[in-house]
Amino acid sequence: MKKAASIFLRANMTQRDVRLLLQWMENPAVTQYLNEDSTVTTHLRQMECSVPEPMLTYHFNRRSRFFMACTREGEAIGFVKLREQMTGTYEIVYAIGDEALWGRGYGTDAVRSALATAFLKWRAGKVIAKIYPENLRSVRSVGACGFRCAERGERLHRFEITMKEYLNR
Repeated sequence: MKKAASIFLRANMTQRDVRLLLQWMENPAVTQYLNEDSTVTTHLRQMECSVPEPMLTYHFNRRSRFFMACTREGEAIGFVKLREQMTGTYEIVYAIGDEALWGRGYGTDAVRSALATAFLKWRAGKVIAKIYPENLRSVRSVGACGFRCAERGERLHRFEITMKEYLNR
């Protein structure tokens, strides 16, 4: 299996990104572990038709910070959202949209890039991830990035990492 090349997070959104997100959000294999609202595809279609490209970034960042996870060549392969839960604490949501790329480390690289943004740029105190325990790839990804399981819920497990833990890795 080919290992992932490093990725970067791109904040600027394009019409092509909206189309990719639509494609990914319509794939049950991609969305089975996401807690997205059932109207997300309807909302994306409306944005595709009515929001001019220069305004897309603004629309995606109204409730959280949204990034496209891109290969070094600039190809968008997934997304990362960082939403502030309380002052200094962010929740991360991420997905690699192309199933052919699963298991190659892209998700882990996306999480690492998001942690660098949250801790080194925004000076966050903590980042949390709520993950279904059966989503083993995501559990392994956050574990590889230094998250620890803080709470085992019936439906979701909550993983977290503090800035101190991040800096001491």
